[in-house]
Amino acid sequence: MTFLMFTDYGMPVTFYNDRYDLLLAQDSLFARKISTEATELKTRLGKLYASGRDDFKVSNEGRGLFKFLSGRGRIGRRFASQFWESETSLGRERELLILACKKWHVAKRLVGAIRHHTDIPTIEYLFDEQDASLRDLGGIQSNLEKRTRHRRALMRMLFDYYDTDRLIICLDTASLDLMQDFFLDRSTTKLLELECSLTDEYLAGHARRVGLAGDQTSDETLAQLLPTIRYDVLFESDRIRDTGFENYGRIVGAASPQDNAHPIARFLSVDDETARQIAETPYLFVD
Repeated sequence: MTFLMFTDYGMPVTFYNDRYDLLLAQDSLFARKISTEATELKTRLGKLYASGRDDFKVSNEGRGLFKFLSGRGRIGRRFASQFWESETSLGRERELLILACKKWHVAKRLVGAIRHHTDIPTIEYLFDEQDASLRDLGGIQSNLEKRTRHRRALMRMLFDYYDTDRLIICLDTASLDLMQDFFLDRSTTKLLELECSLTDEYLAGHARRVGLAGDQTSDETLAQLLPTIRYDVLFESDRIRDTGFENYGRIVGAASPQDNAHPIARFLSVDDETARQIAETPYLFVD
């Protein structure tokens, strides 16, 4: 019945005056610990108790919000290289093409266009979606954790399965560690980032998809959360550019198909006409 949270250091989180809306949204009757200096919060909660109100919108996202917000700035590489993968290579003669996009549906539309205009095998978000279209590869593809842990071995098996030296995959812009690992491989790796507009409506939907908000989350809570999510997404894109990847390109939703055709042509090593047709894919960047 009591809502409480702990920090990464095992210390209880203290609530202050600005946590009134957050506390009201949780599925609990009590909360601890409230700061001795949070007199305004105590006064508002006391008046609320005396009012007899019971028409609360319970979204219960408090712990997820705290974990997300407090975790910014302390995220390093999630998966260090493993000793059994140190000699695993995709193959010097192979070429891995990575589409990086926060809006998965946009990358999937571009993948569909590439499939239509080229014969390059494509796989969508195999490190992000459990139900990505993967064939049985002996169990290594069975779950996201196993795919990520044995990513180079998995990719090598996929190259073999499709009997190809060129393969396209999609990655979320947050997957910088995966990008870095693939770029360190002896194979040739190319990266094309898809830069999309970030409306408040999209960010609110993103917050719900990743569990930072629910259907009952108040507009006030979302308004406080959206700037942090927006900065987080932009920070992911900045990290990719600051890394200085070789063979990096970018297409922009606000640019014309003609401008986007040139990076696509370099990324896919196709002629200008094919690249233009791919860039003119209808509703490519539409939410």
